[in-house]
Amino acid sequence: MSAEHDAGPDSPPHPLPPQVTDDVPDVHNADSRMPGFRTAPAPGRPGRFALFPSSLPFRDIALPRALQARPFRRYWSSQIIALCGAWMQNTAASLVVLSLTSSAVLIGAVNIVTALPLLLLSLFGGVIADRLNRRKIIIATQSMLGCLSLVYAWLILTGRLEYWHVLALAAVAGSIQAFELPAGQSFVTELVDREDMSQALALNSASFNATRTVGPALAGIVIGVLGTGAAFVINAITLLAPISVLVSLKTMITPHFRKRSGQSGLASLKAGVHHIRTNDDLLGLVLMSSVFSFLVFPNLLVLMPLYVTTELGGGEGWVAVMISVLGIGALAGSIGILRGSRLEAAAGKRLRTAMTGLAVGLFWLALSPNPWFAIPGIVIAGFSFTTGNTQIMTRLQQLAPDDMRGRVLSVNSLAFNGVMPFATLTVAGVAQLIGQPLVMLICGVLLVGMSTWLWRRYVWQAFVPAGQIVPVTTSPGR
Repeated sequence: MSAEHDAGPDSPPHPLPPQVTDDVPDVHNADSRMPGFRTAPAPGRPGRFALFPSSLPFRDIALPRALQARPFRRYWSSQIIALCGAWMQNTAASLVVLSLTSSAVLIGAVNIVTALPLLLLSLFGGVIADRLNRRKIIIATQSMLGCLSLVYAWLILTGRLEYWHVLALAAVAGSIQAFELPAGQSFVTELVDREDMSQALALNSASFNATRTVGPALAGIVIGVLGTGAAFVINAITLLAPISVLVSLKTMITPHFRKRSGQSGLASLKAGVHHIRTNDDLLGLVLMSSVFSFLVFPNLLVLMPLYVTTELGGGEGWVAVMISVLGIGALAGSIGILRGSRLEAAAGKRLRTAMTGLAVGLFWLALSPNPWFAIPGIVIAGFSFTTGNTQIMTRLQQLAPDDMRGRVLSVNSLAFNGVMPFATLTVAGVAQLIGQPLVMLICGVLLVGMSTWLWRRYVWQAFVPAGQIVPVTTSPGR
């Protein structure tokens, strides 16, 4: 009988010493299959040489939580197809406008005509998004955009397109987008959980920036082989992908039913604006979005080709390189949010870093003597611009009540897209007087001052858990 059986009930336990053998320990037992368990070579025995590195560090990598939600995964995949078509059409439309006129004023007028309906109708689009089924709104608006592309293609292929057609189609497209944008942005909340919203918006941003590089390249191939009108036809076809997915999602998601207020459309609009004005966190984020649009967007996107050619001495090839580099930085910013922490403190730190990075990028570009030196500044600016915008959109989505989310996002769209054309005209006009480098320096200084003030006055509250914020009414002197 073993010593284990000879021990009495009152005897202290004396575990047997482990048997010493020359055998290699068995690392393939049941414990090795436990989650997180890592195997290693036996003591004194080195690992075997392998020509290719082990895939062990990558075996725990999984899809982001947002993509694990099947409705969002399907909708996001369909949006990639549609975005490729949209960038193809944008490239073809630019070539069409250039073939009709060489006037900078007339070319700029197309952008203004597109932005005016967004400026006038975005708030009503938010009211509609809060009252009706958002999935059906997106289906209807994207179907209308597809029909508009086919009309554009027909005018091109039959040789009937004139400049006034371009203005009319741009105005109609802007009117449709005024209702499509609030519904599309707020629809994300019906596809993913609230805590996964930052990942969902980062994925949307990543697909937008990735297709911005792929779409124009595909447009060049299609236009070279089939002609300009084919790009518009293909865009209409690609819109069938998200439309078909949205139709199929009817049985996969439950729409968020919002309580009926019984208010008129104008009263609902006023209620949405009042809600933002009385909530400092929402107001600060919207104002921050308008600051980004006014001080950063014209310098980074609209006037960048002119800056590269006139100030940096680069040719048309360098313009394409800078736009691609900007897209790479923006894509990196999207991935950074995708892989980052979802805690409020981490989100606030990302926004502060983006504010700093945008100022650094503008200063860097203003002081760059040549295109090679400007590349790091463009990467920093692209990274920070996408990080800041995505973080603002995420917090707006998370903080807005579901029955007002469409109106909150429509006000933010107005603050960003509505300011854009006027910001471009202002920055371009001042740049003609004092030069683009000095304008970039001024915009960088204003960005530091305004964003710092907005953060300390309003925005910090958006990144503090609600239970930790002291109500304003308890503060003396307010």
